[in-house]
Amino acid sequence: MEDFKITIAGVGAIGGLLAGMLGRKYANQITLIARGKHGEVLKDKGVVLRSDFYGDSTMCPAAVVSDGRDIPVQDLVLVCCKNYSVDQLSEIVRPCIGPDTIVMPVMNGVEPGDTLRDKFPEANCIDSLIYTITSKEPDFSVRQTGIYTHMFIGTKIRDERHIEASKKIYELFKSVNFDVRYSNDIMSEIWQKFILNCGFNVVTARYLTNTGGMRRNSEWSGDLYKLMMEAEKVGKAEGVNIPEGTAKIKYNYVMDKQGDEATSSLKRDVEAKRPAELDAFLGAVIRKAEKYGIDVPCTRRYHKGLSEMIEAYTK
Repeated sequence: MEDFKITIAGVGAIGGLLAGMLGRKYANQITLIARGKHGEVLKDKGVVLRSDFYGDSTMCPAAVVSDGRDIPVQDLVLVCCKNYSVDQLSEIVRPCIGPDTIVMPVMNGVEPGDTLRDKFPEANCIDSLIYTITSKEPDFSVRQTGIYTHMFIGTKIRDERHIEASKKIYELFKSVNFDVRYSNDIMSEIWQKFILNCGFNVVTARYLTNTGGMRRNSEWSGDLYKLMMEAEKVGKAEGVNIPEGTAKIKYNYVMDKQGDEATSSLKRDVEAKRPAELDAFLGAVIRKAEKYGIDVPCTRRYHKGLSEMIEAYTK
């Protein structure tokens, strides 16, 4: 991987985590795209990662820039933003993406891979998902909590070019001892996580609660399961290979194994009155449900409730 040029666009919680980990071996090959105060802090202090699972580290990259025009065409561009920012960030990175560039979103939802393939048809756009509890702190450091953080990498496009690209990035993360798994059916893995998110993220955000709160409220926990079941039904209609009983497995994990204090990025965003990825979860389910003629009443009810909450603080 010597001389392999890596850019991370969106150096928040996930982008910062991945930068910190890749920087343990490839810091002099990494460029970060960040602007304003965040960019200044990254130039001055680097990426400060405090991780329960991987340990603490500080990574000083080769460069911190505000625009893809400031760097040559890259070998890998990791897109690590919220779904509502992907259009803007895509234009920022466009100048450093060429026909041989590998582009990999590490984002929530089931649509980012297709979105980036539409935007960069000349590039090798592959797919991934990550399971982690990680946040960006007020001082721009990154905090990972808990006993796990792992990622799946693969590609929806099953041709030699994309498969080779996805395996190359799998090996890249493996080389820094990141807990990474390769999947030959990445959309199945993405949808399984999506089903979890459509329940857990949504209920925690709607009631500004955590796992413990859901366990103590039978209405909330009942809705958790209904939301997961509706997302699973839509995924199967889409033709995704979702293992039977996925919603039940995810529900049991939340109710029986997840820590009481666990919460979601959607809840943190709504609580802080920030823009929220409502469309990436409930909006996507509703759009696809309409396409396949599927009724998703619980999803629609939560979409209405959360939309009203978000509208109230964004007026």
